Amino acid sequence: MSPTLKKTLTRLVDVRREELGRVLPLTAAFALFMASLYVLKPARNALFLNRFGVGQLPYVLLLVALVGGVAAGINTRFARSVRLDRMILGTFLVLMANLLIFRAILPRGGPWAVYAFYVWVNLYGLTAASLLWLLTNSTFNPREARRLFGLIGTGSIVGVILGGLFTRQVVETVGTENLLLVCVGLLGVCLLLVRRVRPGAGASHREEEASDGVLASIARFDLLRLLGITAGLAAVVATVADVQFNDIANRAFPTKDAKTAFFGEFFACLNAFVFLFQLLLTPRILRSLGVGAALLFLPLSLALGSLSVLLIPGLWGGILVKVGDGGFRHSIHKSAAEILFLPVPPGVKQRTKMFMDVTVDNLASGLGALLVLLLTGPLGVAYRHLSLLSLGAIAVWVVLTFRVRRAYVDAFRKAIERRDIDLNDLRMNISEASNVEALRTALGSPNERQVVYALDMLASAKGPKLAPLIRPLLKHPSPAVRRSAVRALQVHGDETLAPDVEALIQDEDPEVRMEAIQFLCRMRGGDPLKRMKGYLEHPDFRVQSAAVGCVAAFGAPEEKALIDERMIRALLSRPEEIRAQIARVLGALNRPDLRGYLWQVTEDPSSSVVRQAIESVGQIRDREFVPWLLTRLSDKRYRSDARRALVAFGPPILNTLNDALTDETADLSLRRSIPRVLSEIPVQQSVDLLMASLERASLPLKHPLIKALNKLRARHPALRFDGGKVDALLIEETRSYCEILQILHAHREARDGAAARLLRKALAEKRDQNLERIFRLLGLRYPPRDIFNAYRGVVSENPAAHANAVEFLDNVLDRDKKRYLFPFLEQVPTE
Repeated sequence: MSPTLKKTLTRLVDVRREELGRVLPLTAAFALFMASLYVLKPARNALFLNRFGVGQLPYVLLLVALVGGVAAGINTRFARSVRLDRMILGTFLVLMANLLIFRAILPRGGPWAVYAFYVWVNLYGLTAASLLWLLTNSTFNPREARRLFGLIGTGSIVGVILGGLFTRQVVETVGTENLLLVCVGLLGVCLLLVRRVRPGAGASHREEEASDGVLASIARFDLLRLLGITAGLAAVVATVADVQFNDIANRAFPTKDAKTAFFGEFFACLNAFVFLFQLLLTPRILRSLGVGAALLFLPLSLALGSLSVLLIPGLWGGILVKVGDGGFRHSIHKSAAEILFLPVPPGVKQRTKMFMDVTVDNLASGLGALLVLLLTGPLGVAYRHLSLLSLGAIAVWVVLTFRVRRAYVDAFRKAIERRDIDLNDLRMNISEASNVEALRTALGSPNERQVVYALDMLASAKGPKLAPLIRPLLKHPSPAVRRSAVRALQVHGDETLAPDVEALIQDEDPEVRMEAIQFLCRMRGGDPLKRMKGYLEHPDFRVQSAAVGCVAAFGAPEEKALIDERMIRALLSRPEEIRAQIARVLGALNRPDLRGYLWQVTEDPSSSVVRQAIESVGQIRDREFVPWLLTRLSDKRYRSDARRALVAFGPPILNTLNDALTDETADLSLRRSIPRVLSEIPVQQSVDLLMASLERASLPLKHPLIKALNKLRARHPALRFDGGKVDALLIEETRSYCEILQILHAHREARDGAAARLLRKALAEKRDQNLERIFRLLGLRYPPRDIFNAYRGVVSENPAAHANAVEFLDNVLDRDKKRYLFPFLEQVPTE
């Protein structure tokens, strides 16, 4: 394969070898699920229209909106409390059983069965899709997701197309109802595939810190208010379009199987169009016309479709109105809407985006169904004349779209100032003149962090060549700005900037020198290997060191082979800054023949060099270094670095960590640091080791052990905590607490004096620590957030807060725990 072709394929499908075991099953699972969904949708539409006609469609759409909102809330609640793999297994088995039940009752069931099936298909799509995306998000980190979600999404579209075409080809042979049996098989294979994928151990559970409600967040942001209104209008118009399309299809195809075949073929062709439009045209439109113009595609296409239903009676009018909705709503409009959320602060985005996508859409769809019922029922409006309602809503929508664009530009400018845009989510093309102007202002800011942030945005997103804006920053007084400027120029620059960058290989900052060498080797013509060799043999050891770092970080295997022992040995005799850079290089290279030099830098007199050595040890994960890393836990200078390095080793060193934790002859500060390491390795063995240690731990170790268990419980609720052991520990801590209270009470009667006051203070501190441990143990048996809030109330000096917390615990704790906890919880001292 030629290098050019290989590079092109890598850019299109950038999958690493170690990711194949996760990517391929998930991509295939999404394809099979979407294929089953688009076998069911034509069957659902055909069965409903054949039984009821289009007159009942608004009623079922209203029911779908109501049930969908409730189902979304139930799904969210279960997702927080049930282990994901178990939830997927149980849900998929229930869905397969439902399909078999519907296959049995649909041919002979009453009208209720068809209604139930129509609503159920929507719930099927909502539930299974949300579970698959939950699994996907927990399997990949943000950087992997950025590369791989496009491929997984492509699998979904391929599944839609194949499902529709399959339905078109076989429905007249097997019959509409028997398509449900096909879906049972597809879902069964899908389940087998997802059972091969395990959620990533590093996927952490993040607590939502909502300082205010969703509606309050939306009301506070102009952009979100406008997005909510336009999303509602889009859902109303889409509902009207759906009713009109189904009415026309119902009249055009008289038999049930003919309807199913038409819907199958239509959905297949429609999604093929979506796929090609999204792949070939959406990026170009966003880049050349901007997000404002992209937002107009959906309303204008729906306006054209609505006019076609009015003016071109027949099947083509229905097809045009549905193409407007289905063709652009999930391609260019979805991409533009995702861009619009970029300047929204992450916390606000997390609270509001699901509300917009689910709740607003459901409520507006229900409103659309009600309007259709009102107009076609009491007022007797023909279905084709519903286009007038759509056109009125679209007119308002288009006006608001221009306001959305202005609000987006304003929010984007403010987000740059606040540095609120998550660069991991940045998939946009910075092409609009307003965005370029906002970036130009940010690049000229006196605030160094704002300039670096703007440059990092430019390095993370494609767009027009912005080199003229970046070039002056190569001479900025801040090394961080110069470094980010060179990095951004690798995206937006070209060979003509080489002379400017060449001057930076002598820069005082090693990172700037390294980025400059990377730019020169990548952007200049000629043989990059020969050029890199020249830098590696440069007479200035600072340039030579930067070249070694560049090769280690970015180099191809043939470039890494140029680094030899002689070069490393010579550079390790240089100043501290160079030795630190080489310590990092040794980790990036991970070559056994250079391992001796890594041992050398672990004993370096400079703490900065040793920190880099610790980071490199965590990178190469050579277990020979684990005993040395453990000794670094006793040194405050290196404790956090050593902890991170040990966590990088993962489960293979758990037994070694346990040996150090339980070694009573080891340094206490070392032993107290190990529980925190275990808390960052979220596997069941970590929980079991911590629990076993806690049962026999001395007092100084109890707090870090329980705190580590709390962290695992809060972040990884799927892990199991032995309830019997926790209860036994609770009883022991409660007994200890009561003993301290008795001693304190006895000493309150003693003569006052300095020694007595000091003793009472020490006992009060010990009592408070004991109470905290009691609540931390309760957090292993009950929802951690609830117990934490109850603890704050119990220790509060506010009598109402204390009473409320005790009342809450009275309703949550089981009878046995209340029997031994409540005698003192009701009167916890707070002084």
